[in-house]
Amino acid sequence: MPYTQGGGLADGQKLTFTQRLKEFTPMVLFMTFYLAVTAWNYGYDVSVFSGVQAMEPFIQRFGSYNASTKKYAIASYVTSIMNSFPYLGKLLGCWAAAPMAERIGRKKSILTVIGTSFIGVLLQITATTVPQFTIGRMLCYAMTGICVSVMPAFMAECAPAILRGMVTSQLQLQIVVAQLVASAINFGTSTVDSNAGWRISVGVQFIMPGFLLVFYPFIVESPRWLLSRDRMEDATHSLRRLRKKGSSEELIQEEISLLTQTHGNDGKGSWKEVFTGTNRRRTAIAVIVMVGQQITGQAFVSQYSVVFYKQQGYNNSFELGMIQQALGVAAVMLTTVVVDTFGRRQILIIGGVMNAIFLFIMGAMGSIEKPSLSEKRLMVASVLIWFYFYLLSWASVPYIVLGEASTRRVVEKTSNFAVSLSVVAAFLVSFTAPYLIGAEYANLGGKVGYIYGSLTVLFTALTWWYVPEMKGRSLEELDALFRDGVATHKFSKAEVTFTEVAALKVGEKTPAVAVDHAV
Repeated sequence: MPYTQGGGLADGQKLTFTQRLKEFTPMVLFMTFYLAVTAWNYGYDVSVFSGVQAMEPFIQRFGSYNASTKKYAIASYVTSIMNSFPYLGKLLGCWAAAPMAERIGRKKSILTVIGTSFIGVLLQITATTVPQFTIGRMLCYAMTGICVSVMPAFMAECAPAILRGMVTSQLQLQIVVAQLVASAINFGTSTVDSNAGWRISVGVQFIMPGFLLVFYPFIVESPRWLLSRDRMEDATHSLRRLRKKGSSEELIQEEISLLTQTHGNDGKGSWKEVFTGTNRRRTAIAVIVMVGQQITGQAFVSQYSVVFYKQQGYNNSFELGMIQQALGVAAVMLTTVVVDTFGRRQILIIGGVMNAIFLFIMGAMGSIEKPSLSEKRLMVASVLIWFYFYLLSWASVPYIVLGEASTRRVVEKTSNFAVSLSVVAAFLVSFTAPYLIGAEYANLGGKVGYIYGSLTVLFTALTWWYVPEMKGRSLEELDALFRDGVATHKFSKAEVTFTEVAALKVGEKTPAVAVDHAV
């Protein structure tokens, strides 16, 4: 039977959900939850600000009075800045993450996450000007840049292969749970007729870094990173804590021996390696899924949905926001259950097709000059259903693929590059959305569905052509398959044995890998 690192089997995808749960050890379960929580503030911030910017006290504090309408309003360009500039902070966080994760390790990188979170939230709740509030959000997003670049790799390196999809998808589960909590808190504070309302909503973000700080001493460092630093004893100790309590010392040493022999732990590669040889293909896969995650309109729905519902004449926009987030939680929970059985590739393709359909429906309804109530309802429903399928597929699965596609020698740099492009895509969507939907500018309204729908079709096609199925494979098996040039559509049935995985060393092509190219 083909070997899979971490005590699993190459055909581990045949295990039932219950059988998979039994593969969790206490430490893997704790690490999964702890590392996933690092993404909590990102989901919370996106959702909470979507509602906060629609609160009257917030508008009065950061907006200006319009004498003709006799109302306070935040100008579209200010809204654009407050929503898009945080992504520049996320980009800086991405750039800092790679050298930091390589130099000090994955574990110590979390201390930076904690520090930037505390400072960013403090700046927001004490803000009296738009620049101060925006800088606070930029710092919080810098924390997110570190998380998105480091955590998928950290989780992939600590999880057994047969659990990797389930483990890594917890990042997105924390994001959507946080978004649901934010919607509920916004619903409660939206009736507070003072600055205390939006400050309470924003201040909840102190909880996550506090939790991380308290439990930081109990987490372990990635065994693979420790081996890349020639810390054999520490790596063995870390791996022993991650594996089942009854695992024999012989099995632990066997796994350490395997990891030591593979090329991914012989130091770290240069930026040139990211774009040469087989790594060029792996980098392209990471870029496709991470850019596709953002360019297809995620920022529009996440940040502007409450405002969009309000523009359509709905007085219950906050309630609709809560329904939207509840659908998201249900979707990600379903993904967690099926991703290691059904696979990453199929979920991305099916999800992409469904996303495109409902975005085009949204565009069609938005094209009607004077839509009826039923047509407006259909447009809003299409946004809600789109969000469900997006969370089911393109929200969480790209993080899993990101952690799997990159070779360990350049995983930090590959993640850095892919996430940076993803942030640029999110920035563009976030920055342009107010101008696209705003009445004083393009005034497209629901017609933006045509734009995002077309981009969704493009990235779904790229996924079908380039992104292979990587479920149930150890990271070392994936190295062998990529080195042997296995075609995208043949990945799922190719076989790699223990001996062949162990033979992977620096500069070598996989010797006689047992891959059936005729499959």
